Amino acid sequence: MLRTDRQRLKQRQLFVYGGLLLVSALLQVMSRHLLGFAEWYAVHIYPYLVQGIGSISNLLPVALDELLIYFLVIFSILYIVTGICHIVKKQITWKRWLWTLLVRVCKVVVVWAFVFTLTCGLNYHRTPFSKLAQLPMGESSVEELEELCLWLTEEIEKIAPLIATDEEGRCALPDKMRTLTRQAMEDLGEQYPQLGGWYPKAKPVLTWPVLSYESLEGVFGPYTMEAHYNPNIPAHNQPAVLCHELSHLKGFMREDEANYIAYLACTGSENANLRYSGLLLAYTHSINALYYADYERFVRVRIQLCEQAEQDYAYHKTYWKQFEGPVSEISDKVNDTYLKVNAQSEGTKSYGRMVDLLLGEYRKR
Repeated sequence: MLRTDRQRLKQRQLFVYGGLLLVSALLQVMSRHLLGFAEWYAVHIYPYLVQGIGSISNLLPVALDELLIYFLVIFSILYIVTGICHIVKKQITWKRWLWTLLVRVCKVVVVWAFVFTLTCGLNYHRTPFSKLAQLPMGESSVEELEELCLWLTEEIEKIAPLIATDEEGRCALPDKMRTLTRQAMEDLGEQYPQLGGWYPKAKPVLTWPVLSYESLEGVFGPYTMEAHYNPNIPAHNQPAVLCHELSHLKGFMREDEANYIAYLACTGSENANLRYSGLLLAYTHSINALYYADYERFVRVRIQLCEQAEQDYAYHKTYWKQFEGPVSEISDKVNDTYLKVNAQSEGTKSYGRMVDLLLGEYRKR
């Protein structure tokens, strides 16, 4: 009788976990090939997940998923130690223990894949923001790219004298930065309804050195609906990073689109430091594109950048230099693979497509 009950339990578990895996695969196929499904999901279903899960995690002053990672690491260590003790005491064979471990890991992976699909994966296939914003996209000339870089150079020079700086003359963090960035995103939502509604507060990562060694400025937590940022990176980067991560909470998962949304939110703010952060984000991507497109034009434009921005760029380079190494290289490869798996075929190069969005906006303006 006991054996029959165990068999039934195993059959039920197989049905449940197999069903979750099947549903995940079906949703992924529908989002990629059923026209309009991913956009419908992002507009009508996803916001309830953000509101529901995000409201809970938002109650904590620290990142919930970071705490869950700590718990998972501690639990895994205790599980392995306990298993070894049972094997030594001959309470279980090592083959049986390994098989049990494998089965449990597979169950966790299935649940992980299912939740990831609902909270993140489907949104990679929604309608591009360029279409929602009605930007005139298309091939651009080098002359247009140069004009964009020059315009950004002028805008940076205008705002630079207005920003708050630290004792060393570098861009400082604005007061109440997390509040300002949430407000900037909410204000942008009045112009683009797809970005409207409630935003949770972005949270600094406690173990920021890990992010720095991985060359990460921010992280989106799909399991707790949280936007995280590295609080140790240069101040001029942080507002744009916060807005970038917050944009993921509205279902815009593509990195190029999240960067462009961050630029729009920051430059639409009344706070000078936020506008400066957004302009530097746009300038960095645009001037890098010009470097590869026409080096002579790049040199002519690059030397026109104001002294304030040059000082912040110098600090940016110095900061990231100390974290270079095999960890950052491995992290970049992992990130590249992740983007390609989620239909961003250019991998990490998709970050550069932000320039097309900027050119589309410049052309529209």
